[in-house]
Amino acid sequence: MPKYTYFARDPYGHPVRGTMIAENEAELSERLRNLGYVLTRVKAVKEKITAELPRKRKRLNPKELLNFTIHLATLINSGVPLLPSLTNLAKSTGGSYAQTIISGIRKRVEAGSSLKDAISSYPRSFPKLYVAILGAGEATGKLGTVLSDLASYLEWQLDLRSKVKEASTYPIILFTVMILVVIILLVRVIPAFESLFQEMDIALPLPTQIILNLSSFIRNFWYLFLLGIGILVFAYKFYQKYPKGRYNIDSLKLKLPLFGTILRKVALSRFCHTMSLTLASGMGLLPALVLGAEVVGNERLNQVVLTAKESINVGEKLASSLALSKEFPPLVVTMIEVGEESGTLIQSFDKVNQFYDKEVPSTIRRFFTVFEPLMIIFMGIVVGGIALSVLLPLIRLIEAVGG
Repeated sequence: MPKYTYFARDPYGHPVRGTMIAENEAELSERLRNLGYVLTRVKAVKEKITAELPRKRKRLNPKELLNFTIHLATLINSGVPLLPSLTNLAKSTGGSYAQTIISGIRKRVEAGSSLKDAISSYPRSFPKLYVAILGAGEATGKLGTVLSDLASYLEWQLDLRSKVKEASTYPIILFTVMILVVIILLVRVIPAFESLFQEMDIALPLPTQIILNLSSFIRNFWYLFLLGIGILVFAYKFYQKYPKGRYNIDSLKLKLPLFGTILRKVALSRFCHTMSLTLASGMGLLPALVLGAEVVGNERLNQVVLTAKESINVGEKLASSLALSKEFPPLVVTMIEVGEESGTLIQSFDKVNQFYDKEVPSTIRRFFTVFEPLMIIFMGIVVGGIALSVLLPLIRLIEAVGG
């Protein structure tokens, strides 16, 4: 296609100059009109357009992506055309990389690309779900609404991540302290008693012998522990590369006590949020299910959703297909069934979202409320067991001397 240099006026009457690819000058004028510009002069250019990607393969962090979505949604919903909106965002955005990304998007839109195609040039910054939903909204003329919905979705994700981080901070610190205390006891404290025990002319109790042998092994062969951990991590990642491995690992995760319940609820919450968002953007049920399967973050649930998609292809209902797997709780299945029967599937997913938005944080708090005292009890048993193994020979010695 020919490339043109154009001179135009923006909605505020300010002069604008840029380049764009179009079939002819009439198409160029129409595209500029859709962007909110009025063409005043045009000049054909023989140069070829070149894709411009940042050399640094970094990415927008979740907060930057949320800010971009919120600000663009505000401008679009206020009636500002897309190209001026991107121009304003590029000027006002802090951070050199975020500014580079937005400027790159603006240049592609100015050159005639759709917003979906422009942001898809930065796959590390814009997830596949984001691109697909935005593209559906752009195609159906719901760009402002879809951007607002995406902003709410991204905000929910950040809020959930923040709550998990807040609830898990203390247990992680507690677990780390426990590991350090045990290491110090085995590496520093126990060796100090070893020479004393050797001088004692009594048989050492079995717990004491076990602790002494463990202490000696850790001090002399500590590298084997590191090697063992490395082998386990490598084996885990290697096994997880294969679909069957991921499926087995994720199936096991769902069966874990307490932790499995959290994982399932978070996955179902992601699924319902995604389905509500994609369907509201104008996307069809089948492509929405493909995206919903990708975001659940669990291979077993992913296969359940994809199987349901195939069942819908042959005339089955979504609710009945999900019910057969027994992986989706009755509440979710019932709400989907009601939505299918009444033609209010989006609203049904929204109601499930409202339930899980309260249930997931509550479940996370309950999990760590139970986990903290269990960690303290476990720490007390471990440290107390080590201390008792040291005291048992001394008690025997005192009894022998007293006898």
